[in-house]
Amino acid sequence: MLNQDVVREATRLTRAGQLVEATALLQRTLRGGTARTAIARLEPPTIDAKANVVEERESWQPAQATSVQERKRPAPSGGMREFSGLGLRGPIRRAPPSTSDIVPEGTRFIEGTFSNAAGSRTYKLFIPSRAQGRPLPLVVMLHGCTQSPDDFAAGTRMNFLAE
Repeated sequence: MLNQDVVREATRLTRAGQLVEATALLQRTLRGGTARTAIARLEPPTIDAKANVVEERESWQPAQATSVQERKRPAPSGGMREFSGLGLRGPIRRAPPSTSDIVPEGTRFIEGTFSNAAGSRTYKLFIPSRAQGRPLPLVVMLHGCTQSPDDFAAGTRMNFLAE
């Protein structure tokens, strides 16, 4: 089990935006190292890849969040009736995140679709302001099944970190 002081320090580093340092601290502790050693600055791994040009579709408005009911999926056995004792009246609905919460000024967050014989998938691509048409490294991030790319971007603030 992790020492609570290590967990607190990793949490503090994470909240301060020092994710590499927090990860290094946890990894070092799990390997049996001491938490008192200096935190080494790690360089992220570099993956060489060939960039492919994709057709851009500008997406200035965040995608509308859809509720479970709007997706037209059948409710699991009993649906929300199973939760009646919890005081829930139905699915919780919330407004989609605002554009200012997911797209830093001067950047783009475009929507695209990838298709092949197995089917197609939509995706969102963040393009930082310094891109200026040149190839840049690509970081792929997967959101949870109940999140949209906009929810993920707002919750993690990764677009702001990338910028």
